[in-house]
Amino acid sequence: MLSIKRLNLDSSWHIEYGKSNFIVDPWLIGSEIDGFKWLNEQWHIKEPVKISDLPDFEFLLISQNYEDHCHLETLKKLSKNKPILATEKAFKKLKKNFPEREIISLKENTITNFGDLSFISFRPEKILDPVYFAVVIINSKNEAIFYAPHGFALNKEQLELINEYSVSLLITTFTEFEIPKIMGGKVNPGMDNVYELFNQIKPKNTINTHDEEKKTKGLVSALAKIKYADYDEIESDNSINFIRIDNYDKKIIR
Repeated sequence: MLSIKRLNLDSSWHIEYGKSNFIVDPWLIGSEIDGFKWLNEQWHIKEPVKISDLPDFEFLLISQNYEDHCHLETLKKLSKNKPILATEKAFKKLKKNFPEREIISLKENTITNFGDLSFISFRPEKILDPVYFAVVIINSKNEAIFYAPHGFALNKEQLELINEYSVSLLITTFTEFEIPKIMGGKVNPGMDNVYELFNQIKPKNTINTHDEEKKTKGLVSALAKIKYADYDEIESDNSINFIRIDNYDKKIIR
């Protein structure tokens, strides 16, 4: 079984997949700050699921080292006994801040087995920051979730790896978010990348993530050019098998 539940309207999720259930990129309290408050600070407009109301989970998956994915204040409030799986940069940040916790590094283009699931971390070819990872989550039937909250450009090796699996679900951003190149350039690539990924990996279904219109303050928000997707149009067209989730209800994916 595959079920998915939003924990905020941005990119925090609870996922049940096979016999496992886990939380992805929890940011559930307070604001998130990128470097300095004067640079970028953001708040949720709609309150996330309360930590006390979280569904049961066995472990955490952290996809990026940035605060809206690797939110230290939230992680401090979650059980210290829950293992954390993290991509390379997030792993380094977490080991520094939580040296006593069990943190497992997801190596690039390499299968990491954990419980009844397997994980592959994809790193983009760009070297300089910002670097946004994607994670492949594979069950015992060789079915996969492809989680790319900032979109992703697959190289040949990565495309060959992902095409070994039947992709049940693509979870990726629909938003186009661009800031001056010196500050990071196109942070979220928008719908063109969604269609490209859909055509490359041929998922059964697609869900959007990391598209919340947040309250913001700072230089980044002042300079950002943002284009949000038209969900009604995408849902009507349905060329990417779009499943729309606008609330905190659990959704079973068939």
